[in-house]
Amino acid sequence: MPTRKGRRWWTVSRSEAGVHSAAILLPLCCAAASFAAAAPRAPLPASFPTEVLPILTKAGCNAGACHGAATGQGGFKLSLLGYDPEADHESITRELGGRRINAASPVESLLLRKPTRAVAHKGGKRLVPGSPDHERLAQWIAAGAPFGDRDLRVQSLAVLPAGPVMLAPGQSTTLRVEAKTQLGSRNVTGHALFTVLDDSIAEVDAKGVATVRGRGMTAVMVRFGGQVAAVRVGSPFNHLAVKAADFPANNFIDEQVLVELQRLGLPPSPLCDDATFLRRVTLDVAGRLPTESEARAPAAPDRAQVVSRLIASEDFTDYWTHKLADLLLINSRRLGDAPARAYHAWLRRQVAQNSPLDRLARELLTATGEASLVGPANFHRLTRDPRDMGEFVSRAFLGTQIACARCHAHPFAGWTQDDYHRFAAFFARTAWDGERILVASRGEVAHPKTGKDLAPRALGVPIARPARPDPLDERDTARSGDRRSGETADRRVMLAGWLASPDNVLFARAFVNRVWKELMGRGLVEPVDDLRDSNPPTNPALLDALAADAAANGFDLRHLVRTIVNSRTYQLDSRATALNRADDRFGSHALVKPLPAAVLADAIAQATGAPQSFAGWPAGTRAVQLLDAQTASYTLDVFGRCTRETACEVPARTGGGLAQALHLINGSSLSEQLRAGVATLLRQGPREADRLVEELWLRSLSRLPDARERAWGVQVLSKSSSKQTAIEDLLWALLNTREFAVNH
Repeated sequence: MPTRKGRRWWTVSRSEAGVHSAAILLPLCCAAASFAAAAPRAPLPASFPTEVLPILTKAGCNAGACHGAATGQGGFKLSLLGYDPEADHESITRELGGRRINAASPVESLLLRKPTRAVAHKGGKRLVPGSPDHERLAQWIAAGAPFGDRDLRVQSLAVLPAGPVMLAPGQSTTLRVEAKTQLGSRNVTGHALFTVLDDSIAEVDAKGVATVRGRGMTAVMVRFGGQVAAVRVGSPFNHLAVKAADFPANNFIDEQVLVELQRLGLPPSPLCDDATFLRRVTLDVAGRLPTESEARAPAAPDRAQVVSRLIASEDFTDYWTHKLADLLLINSRRLGDAPARAYHAWLRRQVAQNSPLDRLARELLTATGEASLVGPANFHRLTRDPRDMGEFVSRAFLGTQIACARCHAHPFAGWTQDDYHRFAAFFARTAWDGERILVASRGEVAHPKTGKDLAPRALGVPIARPARPDPLDERDTARSGDRRSGETADRRVMLAGWLASPDNVLFARAFVNRVWKELMGRGLVEPVDDLRDSNPPTNPALLDALAADAAANGFDLRHLVRTIVNSRTYQLDSRATALNRADDRFGSHALVKPLPAAVLADAIAQATGAPQSFAGWPAGTRAVQLLDAQTASYTLDVFGRCTRETACEVPARTGGGLAQALHLINGSSLSEQLRAGVATLLRQGPREADRLVEELWLRSLSRLPDARERAWGVQVLSKSSSKQTAIEDLLWALLNTREFAVNH
């Protein structure tokens, strides 16, 4: 065995080390400490992935800032958080001639000397000499650093208690982590990695002791053996009983929200008043302000009837088409004008006909044909890369981000490179012939490491080829164009059958979570495109109930919107009480939502009575009716409209914030709208000052002024020498209130 004692550097042959064909995954920067003189106390590890690798992960050796970085550290690379045990074992046992281990004298292994800082180590001290982890690693090296049973893997994790774990601030409890393998379950708490999403509420030490620090609820993410689980931990906001009588349920949503309010000691705010409800629901459901006549309607309207009227309106169709077009990234710059118009028109027809959203997804996924004639075919013209297409589909329809798994296993969701590229393989045979989308007879996606072509597979779920042709497949073929000869089955049809199935909880949860955010201001899971076990919902039971209800009702968008806005939870006042002010996610009061760019622009046009003009569009066109962001509009730009170049969950904003505020204060287009609108108002005939004040309040704030506001408005109108200027100034002031710019 060649040695270089001055630097304690040595190389051991494979036969001398007794190394097996895989590799020892113990990072130089994170592994163990010097081995105790006494015989190791820890039992011999049975499996490198389940016994050895977790020690390295817990020590931080394969973290992104250490050897888990894209290029490793100090010439030593491990897979991020141990997602590739085979490669890690190879790096440890075979790389550089096996210099990192010494089976004859484990204590002299660099794998142990580096992380214990027996020799210089930029990663600092990661293991304590003589500790159980250090001894276990040394024993593993002495045994020849075996990989162990290659079929043995951690199948799932369970955290006990299952939660939610509710404690008073300062109190602690011990979390127990159970790992299930083919051999059964065992306690792995000491080697699990704990991460708290909000450490102002709780913290967890290396032994699994959870201590509550603040009030509220957070999630503790637990990682072991490539699996992830989560448990909710928190403390009530108040020590008081919330009674069911304080929150009478309108439907199942309220029943589930009440459970959380009771658990957290959060008394609900009262219901909002009728004027506030009318404004809120009209903006949320129809994307517009109530008209003056609607706002003047008699008090105490039947709220369910208001909802039904709005859901049946053309405004609902326009507004939710606009929202879905954002999700699908309909963009004429990328698609071309005629194809984009065909796509948008098709989408609007689906919303108008109340087509189930699972059917809409199926038609999009399986569409073929000429882009200018077959609108849904444009769904496949976002990108020619099947990998990019897989990422887009998973985000849009499954609320799941898989992009990390293109290069390495997703560190939080558990998707592997194999999962990623097999999912992309569904789109490998989607072909372009000019603007025509076809299904080719060939086309594969290869695994980047092995170079082997991969059979398509849904995310973590094998899909068998259907025994008989899918009727949707036959229908789309006849309508949208023939496939190329030689193709016997469209892979996308198999994907659509799984993705839009009523049994696919990912699709159902993603659908209801997006709609919930649109109406409530915050998703039950945030971000809405990041659904995963390690990012649990604020109300898991409610998300499951909504998903089950959506599936049972055929993924009917109007049904879901109706269910949510008819709930008491939706209709609560946005004004928080002293006891629920700290809540921004559990439903004790409504959240104040900024108006989206198109809705705000339309609200200004409606309040002033002066619609915007858009080049190439008929007079009176609303911003929510526009095809996309390619229509020039300075107002929409400064309000921060979504460009549809990337996902609109985090819009590529062209404005908002200060730009929006300045535009509302002194923007030239707003000034022109005020002048034109007030001139039209005055031409309609004289009005008493009191009547004018009422009209301006109803137009802009959708309510009558209170006594103080009425007196002030009358004074402004009475003192001015120019009625036109006075009305403009008063309306300008109303448009610059926070009450106007938000939905409360």
